Order: sequence, then C-alpha cells, then structure tokens
Amino acid sequence: MDKFIGIPCWLENREGFISHEINNNFSKMILESGGIPIVIPQIYDENLLDEYINMIEGLILVGGSDISPYLYNEGPNRYLESTSPVRDEVEFYLLKKAIGKKIPVFGVCRGMQLINIFFGGTLYQDMYSQCEDVFNHSDREKKGIIYYHKININEGSRLHSIYGSDIVVNTFHHQSVKKIAKNFKITAKSDDGIIEAIEYEKDQFIMGIQFHPEFPEHNGDFYKIFEYFISHI
Repeated sequence: MDKFIGIPCWLENREGFISHEINNNFSKMILESGGIPIVIPQIYDENLLDEYINMIEGLILVGGSDISPYLYNEGPNRYLESTSPVRDEVEFYLLKKAIGKKIPVFGVCRGMQLINIFFGGTLYQDMYSQCEDVFNHSDREKKGIIYYHKININEGSRLHSIYGSDIVVNTFHHQSVKKIAKNFKITAKSDDGIIEAIEYEKDQFIMGIQFHPEFPEHNGDFYKIFEYFISHI
C-alpha cells in the first residue's frame, strides 16, 4: 500500500503575489518510489499542522532559505542570506510532532541542517567565510554553474547501504553543519571536510543529506534514496 509522505513547501514572492512552492520532482519521485505526496502549507496553526501529522507516514524536510541563527543562539553573520522565521517555526513544530509519533524523517539540505539544530547542533552561517579551503558548494559568484563533488560515505550507515563508499553529488549550499547534535553520527563528508550526511543513532529513522536528490537529471541513482526511505516506513 502506498505511504503518505508529508512535504512542507515554502513561500515565494512572484511579482507581488505570495505563492506556496515546491520542486515538482519531489512529488514525482515520491510517487514513482511508492509514496503519495502530501504538500503542507507554510501556515503556523498547530491544529492544522496536527491534522497533517495525523495524515502522514513519513516526513521530508526540503531545501531553501537560510535558517535563523537565533535557533542556535547566535546573531546574524554578515554573510547570512534571507531567512524565514515562519518556515522555521512550522518545520520545527512538524519535526517535534513527527518525532513524538515515531514518524520517519528525511532531511534534504536545509532539512538536514534543521534536524541538526532541533536536536541541539549548530551551523556555519556561511562556510566560505568561516571555514578554510572549502570547495564551491554553491554558485557563489553567480556564474550560472552547477557544481558537483564526491562524498565519502561511512560504512555501517543507511547511506552506505544505498550507495556504497562514495557517490558524486550536486551541491547548492553555503551553510553547513558545524557542531553535530547529540545522538547523531556523521555518515558522509566531502574531501574538504564539510559534513554531507547525518543519521540518528536512536531507535527512529531520522537521516539527513546535504545534496539534492530531487534532481535525477544530475545523477540517476538519486531515485534510490527515495525508494529506500519509503521502503523503510
């Protein structure tokens, strides 16, 4: 039987009109992997969000804007980009409720970072200014380039069971995990030392990756992670 997978969308200003948006590939890849996508709006109403949590069997937190640094007790770095406190609040609430109900959680890019913060970890607000000798993990010079690099995956992890010891991934981020949260383990890094994947060590499926598997045109093997997630619900 197909599983209902919740995906919070984000808000976007399109010529003065505020719209709820999400990459359609998430819905497509979830459907093709045995799930039914349930798009959750960015409306902070606990009763409404509880209804969505009661409806879903898995939660995917996707990429997007920077996460507000006050959530890990820091002021804004000069290189911090746009944040969305409402989105942070909505997704923190959904994550809290999912954890309480033992609903499997999969975090993509910003989603992984949010999971890490929720459990007490921190971020580099801008790794280019806070870390030495890092790759281009995003198109920071606005050249219209998509960058790729290899990640090295640790044995014994969920990610290793999907991809083996390494995989070439796309990369679209300037923030990254700094201090990893308690009860989590690092499961992959890039060659420059940036944390690329984390997993919860306790008895619940919570994993996060820094790359974007919703672009199968970048790597056809990206379908495998959706298939793995949905098959473990």
